[in-house]
Amino acid sequence: MHIITIGCAPLALQFVFKNKESADAAWGAEANASGEITISDDFGQVGMFKCKDITCRVIEDCDLSKRAHVERSLHQQRMQTDFQKAAESDPYIRAAMRGPAVISPMGFNGRGN
Repeated sequence: MHIITIGCAPLALQFVFKNKESADAAWGAEANASGEITISDDFGQVGMFKCKDITCRVIEDCDLSKRAHVERSLHQQRMQTDFQKAAESDPYIRAAMRGPAVISPMGFNGRGN
């Protein structure tokens, strides 16, 4: 699956394609004589844009995008693990995690002595 996003400030519209070939065909659409492009996707959306109003466009391979998201998530988890190890070995953070000392009316061992 491929997605083409077209930016026409202040909004962006997305067109979804089942395969690379149909996405590439839409990506290479030629403007008509009045400077307009018409794009239709595989799911019934049709958009007509004036070329001068298009601020950006992006084509996305959803399979590759999914893999990239997984890799970013794994990286985030590795960073979180490294942070946790560093926090556990930091004396200031370790002391703060123990919390303040509490005096109990029942005494040190909770039995009144």
